[in-house]
Amino acid sequence: MSFFIFTPIAGATEKSKMIIINKKTNQLGFYEDGLLSKVFPVATGRQRSFTPEGNFRVINKQLNPPYYKKNIPGGSPYNPLGPRWLGLSAPGGPYGIHGNSNPASIGTYASNGCIRLFNNDILWLYEQVPLGTPVIIVWNNINLNEGFVDTKPIKLYFNNESIEANQFKLFSKQDKPYLPLKLLCQLLDYGLNWDNTASTVSVTKSDFITQLTPNEQTAIINGQTSSLADIPLLVDGTTFVTISTVKQIFNVDIQWHSETREVFLYSIESDKMLTDTTQRPAEWIVNLPDLINQ
Repeated sequence: MSFFIFTPIAGATEKSKMIIINKKTNQLGFYEDGLLSKVFPVATGRQRSFTPEGNFRVINKQLNPPYYKKNIPGGSPYNPLGPRWLGLSAPGGPYGIHGNSNPASIGTYASNGCIRLFNNDILWLYEQVPLGTPVIIVWNNINLNEGFVDTKPIKLYFNNESIEANQFKLFSKQDKPYLPLKLLCQLLDYGLNWDNTASTVSVTKSDFITQLTPNEQTAIINGQTSSLADIPLLVDGTTFVTISTVKQIFNVDIQWHSETREVFLYSIESDKMLTDTTQRPAEWIVNLPDLINQ
């Protein structure tokens, strides 16, 4: 479970949304399209057992929920539930994600079991979350903020030709661009096969074969076990690899210009390589879409 908090969510579907709450760090992460897009501070149970752990779903939503226990009407500034309520399927409840009337409690262990947010945060989250959204509640040492990725558009060039990667969403994490293995194989004329039984992906060309397992650092390259520079990530059913891993697998030269968010990929046999990328034509522009589709 902790892996999902570090990285893009494995196997998330297109336009999927998910919430992960880490009680130990009092953080709520909102994932969209398999990528972490927001992290909010929260308050959770005064004791660890008060807020249930496990896999749940949002089963109801309510504007200005009344606080029946003390007969406080919805919308009152004294209502401890705040302006919005997202009810959870956790047994023994009701449990929910809601606002608060005591902002000083956010970031602490303060509730009877619900998850409190700042009121401005629950107003935003309420609009993003449909019924049925998965909610995973855990207790571990992982800081959700370390899972952020940068989804600003990346420009990709292959042998100095602009590439329209319309069906993929390239992203970077800690200033490392992640590229879809499927697209790389298409550009470089390699075969790509997915083994459902072993959950491995094979990259092949002539007598060359590499076997990767998404979310694992070990790979088998031409029969030799190797440690990859960076762990391949599985996002929306697509395997993504970093530039360092690309160099280990393919016979290519690849460069990343973080200031302009450009990736230059060259096959070694290409006679188009330019050592000075300022020579590239001005019309080379690729604007990648916001959704990953395989």
